[in-house]
Amino acid sequence: MTTAFTRRALTGLLLLSIVSPLAAFADDHDNWRNRNRNWNHRNQKQIQKYQKKQYNNYKKAVKQRDRSYWQSHWGNNWNDQRDWYRHNFASLQRRQANERQRQLEAQMRAQYLLYNNNNYNGPYGWNQYSDPRFLDYLHTRQPGLLTTIRSMIGI
Repeated sequence: MTTAFTRRALTGLLLLSIVSPLAAFADDHDNWRNRNRNWNHRNQKQIQKYQKKQYNNYKKAVKQRDRSYWQSHWGNNWNDQRDWYRHNFASLQRRQANERQRQLEAQMRAQYLLYNNNNYNGPYGWNQYSDPRFLDYLHTRQPGLLTTIRSMIGI
């Protein structure tokens, strides 16, 4: 009887020693801390890619919001369009490539001189070109140049 009891006791202890650590392995005691997603095991390339994607989505949303705002608030009359040109000449300067911008500025400078009957000696720039009367002059005399600016601004 003692051998049978000893055999059963040893078998029970053996099963208990095999089964008891399985519960500890199955337990999610670290709560995601060691699964390569915590602060110590981050994948920097993946994080930078995600942040860049988020930023690009943000820029796209802002651009779409601005575009939809101007499409809905721009109006079809010339006064609203002239006001829109006046406010967006400065942003055009930041957006365009240098060579194309120089060509456009040379054309605008020539038109501005014609507008002032070749009697202008002051500074040239988008602040002077956004004069409402000059924009009216361009609208009637050089609509192609104004259309070029309009397409570069994004209308």
